[in-house]
Amino acid sequence: MTAEQEQQRTDADPPAVRDEDIEQVLERGRKDLSAARYRPAYDLFMQASQRAHDSGALASEARALALLAYAAATLGHSEEAIETAMLATQLARACPNDDTLQIKVGNYLGIALLWNGSHEGADAVLAQTYEQAKREPRSDLFWHPQINRGLNEAYKLFALRHMARQVPQPRRLQTMLDALEAHAAVRPAAGAQPAPLMASGLGAWLRSLAAAWAGQPEQARRHEQELQEVCKRHAQVPMLTAMAHWLRAELALASGRQEEALLAARKLAALTLEINHQPLQRVALLLQADLHEMNGRADAALDCLRQQQLREHQLRQVSMHHRRNVAALRFELRQHKQEVRSLKHSTEQLQRLSMEDALTAPLANRRGLERRLGQALAQPAREPLFVAVVDVDQFKSVNDRHSHQVGDQVLKTLAGLFQQLLRSEDIAGRWGGDEFVLAFRAVDAVQAEGVVERLRRAVRLHPWETLAPGLCVSISLGLTQAQDGDDLDALLLRSDLGMYAHKRQRR
Repeated sequence: MTAEQEQQRTDADPPAVRDEDIEQVLERGRKDLSAARYRPAYDLFMQASQRAHDSGALASEARALALLAYAAATLGHSEEAIETAMLATQLARACPNDDTLQIKVGNYLGIALLWNGSHEGADAVLAQTYEQAKREPRSDLFWHPQINRGLNEAYKLFALRHMARQVPQPRRLQTMLDALEAHAAVRPAAGAQPAPLMASGLGAWLRSLAAAWAGQPEQARRHEQELQEVCKRHAQVPMLTAMAHWLRAELALASGRQEEALLAARKLAALTLEINHQPLQRVALLLQADLHEMNGRADAALDCLRQQQLREHQLRQVSMHHRRNVAALRFELRQHKQEVRSLKHSTEQLQRLSMEDALTAPLANRRGLERRLGQALAQPAREPLFVAVVDVDQFKSVNDRHSHQVGDQVLKTLAGLFQQLLRSEDIAGRWGGDEFVLAFRAVDAVQAEGVVERLRRAVRLHPWETLAPGLCVSISLGLTQAQDGDDLDALLLRSDLGMYAHKRQRR
C-alpha cells in the first residue's frame, strides 16, 4: 500500500460535525480506492464534493475534492487533479483550527503534482506538509508526506534516466528515508499510532530501490524480501503488487539481468492496465522501451513509445469531459463571496506557477508549452507560426567540466537571452533537460530565419566566461513552419529533426 492509500485509511477518522450522507459516499469511494477501482471512486468523490458544496460542509468538501484529485491523478487527468487539489487546499485553509485536514489535503496536492511530473513543486508541497505534520500530536500523520516525497524523488530519478540517460543518484532519497526513521524513533510513545503497512510496504520499496541504484545488491534484496512479506499479507491491494513488479524490474536491471527486468516490466504493464493506473502504465512502457533499446531492439522500443503517445492522446480527449465537470463545479463555488475571496488570487498564482519551469521561470515548462502551442495552432492568424527546438551543444560536458550549478546558470542565462530577443506575444519555454522550444509568428521563412540567426549570434557573443573560466556555449536549432493539419506532435517532430540535422552539419 502506498502512502496515499494509507492516508485514505486515516481519512476515515471523523470530526465532531459531519454530514452522514456525504461521509457514507466518501467511505464507499475509499474502499474503491483501496481495491484499485479508480473510476468508480472518482465518480463517488465527485458526487460527495457536490453534496458537500450544496450543504455548505466546507471541511467535507475539501476532503472530497482532495480524494477526487487523487483519483483523477491516478486516471491520468493531471490538469484536473492539480486544479482540484489546489481548490481543496484553499478550502481546507478556510476551516479554522483544522491542521489535520490541511495536512491531508496538502499531501494529496503533492501526489497530484508528483504524478504530473512536477517534481520540484511536489517536493516543496510535501516538504512543507511534512514539517506541519511533525508538529501534530497524531503520530501517524507525518508518514504520508515524507514517504510520498521519497516516491516523488524515485519517480524523478526514473524520469531523468529515461529522458536524459542520467544514472540515478539515490543519496537524497536515502537521506529522506533516514530522516523519516529518525523522527519516528523520537516520537512520544504515548498514544502512538505508527503506520506499519506504509513503513514496511512503500518504505521497503524505497529502501530497496535506493540500495539497488547505489550498487548495494544485498541490501536491495533484503528490503525486497520485506516488501514481499507485506505483499503476501495484503494480497488484496493491487497497487502494492504493481510496485513490487516495478521494483523487481529495477533490481534485475541493476544486476544486468535485462530479460528478467523486461518480464517484470511486462507484468507491471499488464497489472496497471487492468487497474487503470495511468502513471504506472507510463512507467511500465518507458521501462520496456529503455530495455528494448539496451538490447538493440529499436523497433520494439519505438512501439512502446508509440503506445505511450497514443495513451496520452486518448487521455487528453477523455480529460476534456471531466474538466468540464470540474469547471462547472468551480463556477458554482465562485458564487459565494467567502470562497471567491479565498480562492481567486491563490488559485491563479498556483496555476501560473504550475505552468512555469522551476529553473528558468518565467519561461513555461513542458505543460505550459503544450497548452500555449496548442492554442497558437488552433488560433487563426494572418502570419504563419514558426517553431524552433533549441538544444545546448555538449551540455553534459558543461556539467562535467564546470559543475551542475554552472550548467543551471547556463540554462537561466539562455532563458534570459530568449526573453530579450523575442516579443511579449511570442512563446518560449523549457521542454526538458537542456532543450528549449520557441514559437513566434513571422511574415515568411526569411524573416523567421533572421530571428533564429539573431538568437544564435546572441548566444555566440555572450560573455560566458563570466560564469566559469573557459566556458563556451553554443546551440543547435531546428526551425519549421506550421502547416495546415499539423498537430503539436508533428510540428515538434519536424523541428526536432531539423535541430539534429543542424547539429550534424556543424560537427
